Amino acid sequence: MVLVADSAIQIEYETIQELGIRVVEYPLFVNGEEYPVSISMSREEKDKLRAILKDKNNNVTTSGLRVDDIFRTFEKAGSEKILFMHQSVRASTATVAVLKRVKERAADFDVEYFDTHHLTAAHSVQVLTAARLIREGADFDELMRLLRRNRERTRHLGAVYDLFYLHRTGRIGLAKAFLGTAMKIIPLLGSTEEPGVLKSLGKAKNYVQANQKLVQIISDDLAAKESDGITALISVIGPHEEEAAHLKAMLGGQDFKADVEIHYTNHSNMPHAGPDFYDIGFIAR
Repeated sequence: MVLVADSAIQIEYETIQELGIRVVEYPLFVNGEEYPVSISMSREEKDKLRAILKDKNNNVTTSGLRVDDIFRTFEKAGSEKILFMHQSVRASTATVAVLKRVKERAADFDVEYFDTHHLTAAHSVQVLTAARLIREGADFDELMRLLRRNRERTRHLGAVYDLFYLHRTGRIGLAKAFLGTAMKIIPLLGSTEEPGVLKSLGKAKNYVQANQKLVQIISDDLAAKESDGITALISVIGPHEEEAAHLKAMLGGQDFKADVEIHYTNHSNMPHAGPDFYDIGFIAR
């Protein structure tokens, strides 16, 4: 079985290679010109892109997946069964249109399309878990049962630092950006019951306070789901690895089991989350 995912997965390249995940790239544009990106970009190349995002004179955007790119990836799989895992279609009408065209064109391939109902880290932890189940030899029916169960028990939380970037991309007003920055406010975001939708979960004054709130939300979520632990992925953009490591350490000190990995972000997340951000996607076991 071949696992295909888009480059929204916040999984580091070495792990992608190790697990044999085949990636379709989201194109990225800087000031209207296509920018050379790849899932194999080095940390230095990612930080160069991050610097471009931080420059207020630049406009960095992504476009929908290209049908030809997906089709070529399917062709390389030959006659093997293909599992194509993608982000929530609620996040992009372009994705819906692309998937419709792909299904028409790739009708002869044996493909299972799986919407993870989530974005970035929460999408990624599901892909990572699926890849490891495939490597362990899970049969297709059992794999799909576990993926559907995981999807219903996945949640997404994050902390945002660059409020001016959120203003530039139309997510918050200028007054909020000025006020929040002056007060050193860290907005907290999280997924809701509605697939692919993020909402405000409050704010914090520093990363210790932010992580305390995130851990409390996770603890409450596990209690509601009667779960004894999580499988989680933390993705990091910018100089926030200390914050991510602190969150991982806090989770490791709780009464529940916590299998947590930290990955530096991939390029597809940056134009949306901004250049200063860390988030966690977790599956309640």
